[in-house]
Amino acid sequence: MAILTCFILSVASTGLTEAAGILPDGPLNASVGGSVWFNTTLTEADGPFISVIWTFNVTDFIISYNPSSTDIFPAYQDRISYVSSTVSLELRDLTLKDVGEYSVNVVPNGGGRINLDIYEKISGVSIKASTEQIIEGSSVTLTCEASGSSPSRTWKKDGSDLNLSENVTLSEDNTVLTFKAVKKENSGEYVCLVSNPISSSEAKFTIVVNYGPENVQIEGKDLINENDQIKLICSAESTPSATFTWRLNGSEIIGSSAEFLKEKAQSSDSGTYTCEAKNTVTEKQSTAEHELHVQTDCSSGCSSSGCSAGCIAGIVVGCLVVVGAASAGGFIVYKKRHNRKPDPQSAEQNHVYEEMSSVYENVGK
Repeated sequence: MAILTCFILSVASTGLTEAAGILPDGPLNASVGGSVWFNTTLTEADGPFISVIWTFNVTDFIISYNPSSTDIFPAYQDRISYVSSTVSLELRDLTLKDVGEYSVNVVPNGGGRINLDIYEKISGVSIKASTEQIIEGSSVTLTCEASGSSPSRTWKKDGSDLNLSENVTLSEDNTVLTFKAVKKENSGEYVCLVSNPISSSEAKFTIVVNYGPENVQIEGKDLINENDQIKLICSAESTPSATFTWRLNGSEIIGSSAEFLKEKAQSSDSGTYTCEAKNTVTEKQSTAEHELHVQTDCSSGCSSSGCSAGCIAGIVVGCLVVVGAASAGGFIVYKKRHNRKPDPQSAEQNHVYEEMSSVYENVGK
C-alpha cells in the first residue's frame, strides 16, 4: 500500500492532468442522495490498460485496478461501480462530503481530473407578503423562501420578466421584492423561480391592490315627466367593488345598489341626487351628484282648475269680444235715442231702449 501511495503522489506531482483528454471538462453536478458517473473518453480499443487508479482529493483512494486484481477501498464499498473496458466510475449515495476533485491515472494512457459539486434539491418554495390586505400607496414586500443549496432566484410578472424601477426593487440575492408605494398597476401574478444546477421549483402569488373608489359618475336623464320611470346608475372604479348610498336633496333614500330605480316619478322626486361610493377595505369614499327635474305632463292640457292655459286664454279673449260688442251696441242705441224727436206714441219703446242701454253700460263697466 505504501508503494501505491508513493506512486500516486508521484504521478500527481508530475502533472497528472496534462493528458486532460480522458475526462470531460467539469464540474460535474449531482444531488444529495443521488449518483454520478465519471466517464472517460477511452474505449475498449484503447486497451489493454495495465493499471488504473481513481482517487478523491489526491490522497483518498477509491479503486485500484489491474488485469489480475481489483481493490476497492473500505470507504467506497457498495458505493461504486467500475467499468474496466472504459475505466469509467459510478459513485452512489452522494453526500455533501463527496464534493471535491476526482482524479484518474491510466497506464499507459494518461490521466485527468474533474471536480464534483453536490447540491441539495430545491424544495419548499413559497412567497409571503408583508400584509394580507394590500392597499394602494402602502409599502409591500414579497419574500421568496426556499430550501436547498446554492439557490438563485428569478422573478416574473404575468409571464414576463419583471420590470424594476425606483418604486419596484429587489434585494441583492433577489429574495425580497419591495414595492415602496404599491400602485393598482402592480396587481397581477408574480412568480419566483428558484433553481440550482440540479433542480428548480417555483411559487406563485397574486397581488390584488385594493384602491378607490374614484371616478364616481351617475348616468341617467335629467328631465322626465310625471309617472315616467326614474333610472339612475352610479359607477365607480374600486377594488373591491364599492357599496353605494343614495340621497335626494341631502336626505338618504331607499337604495343601496349601483342602480336607483323608481317606476313612477312624482314632482316631489325633483332635486339633487347624490351617490356615495364607499370601499370597505380602503375605508375611502367619494360622491357624485345629478340634477333631475320631474315636470308635469300637460300634453292634453292642464291647469290648477282643470283647464289648460290655452283654455283660459280663449275665455279671456271671448269675454273681451263680448264686452266690446256690448259697449258698441249701447253707444249706437244711445245716439239714435238722442237724434230722434220726442214721440208720445213711442214713449214705451224709448223706455225699453233706456233699459237696454243701462244693461250695456253696466256690462262695459
